[in-house]
Amino acid sequence: MARRVRGQLLDALLESLPDACLGVDRSGRVRFVNQRALTLLGSGVNAEWVDQSIWDVLPVSDFLKLLGQTVKSSVDTSVEQVVVIPPQSLCLCQLAPVHNDENRLQGWVAYLRDMTPVQQIEKGLDDFLRDVGQQLRTPLTAIKGYVETLLEGAYQSPEVTRRFLQVINEETNRLTRLVLSLDEAANPAAAPAQPVHVDLVPLLRRAATMFEAVAREKNLALVCDLPDRLPPVEIREDEIHKVVVNLLDNAIKCTGLKGHGQVTLRAEARRSGLEVHVVDTGVGISTADLGKIFDKFYRVQDGPASELGGTGLGLAVSKQVMEEHHGQLEVRSEVGQGSTFTARLPFRRSE
Repeated sequence: MARRVRGQLLDALLESLPDACLGVDRSGRVRFVNQRALTLLGSGVNAEWVDQSIWDVLPVSDFLKLLGQTVKSSVDTSVEQVVVIPPQSLCLCQLAPVHNDENRLQGWVAYLRDMTPVQQIEKGLDDFLRDVGQQLRTPLTAIKGYVETLLEGAYQSPEVTRRFLQVINEETNRLTRLVLSLDEAANPAAAPAQPVHVDLVPLLRRAATMFEAVAREKNLALVCDLPDRLPPVEIREDEIHKVVVNLLDNAIKCTGLKGHGQVTLRAEARRSGLEVHVVDTGVGISTADLGKIFDKFYRVQDGPASELGGTGLGLAVSKQVMEEHHGQLEVRSEVGQGSTFTARLPFRRSE
């Protein structure tokens, strides 16, 4: 009875391990294996591996080669190596020797940790860093070019100077928004400012003013459909301002891809709170992307919007800000027709 209970406990322990695990004796026969190992190595749920030779049951892979060499050489030390397991799994393999009471080698326990998700994250970070570099390089190149042109004598024309300074200001604003989004992502635990009761209308108009010039440049109509005033709502002004700026920035970029269109900023009071809508007639967002656009570092992969690049942080940070204000950020969109982002802020904060 005690032996059976002990066996059941060991089986339960093996199955509860977070990694794939199997044990082999000195002859290369499998003595135990958990379900994670069977799944990772491409076998069925009820595969009979126990007492079978590793050369008969394991698929041809780096792992089989490493384990086979260890068995044949009777390696008596721990081994750690990254291996590839078909079709596309990248694993960290750890082989640990097992000894009996007389310190004689009995076999090995192999642990396989699937590193494929880590590899995917690293690839995403590589893409992210490459894109951030491009986003920094573009406005910096523009600023440098316009400043050099002014220094070479273009400043003598007031009209040219004003136009160049306007572009420099827009590119500086773009850099500022990028740096702020990176800073917010890197410091999510920073102490927030104290919320205050404010009328959102001046804040919304201030945000829209930032994009008037770039909207004209892209042949877009930027419409502010705002009342004279709105009931006060308790917010952290800087954070909500950044949310609105981010939504307007995205709307203008996506609509600008068409070469024409309209972006509308609208706000209204409801019974429970305020609603701010940013409506565009841009390229829209596919159904497949809609469920992911609020994820950190996610960027649209297909369609015209994929050309915009971006850090994949703006919408994620904006949604987090809205949730911290006990509000919501939602989106409706249709490919080719445009998108509507709605930010909802309650009059009373839920505790």
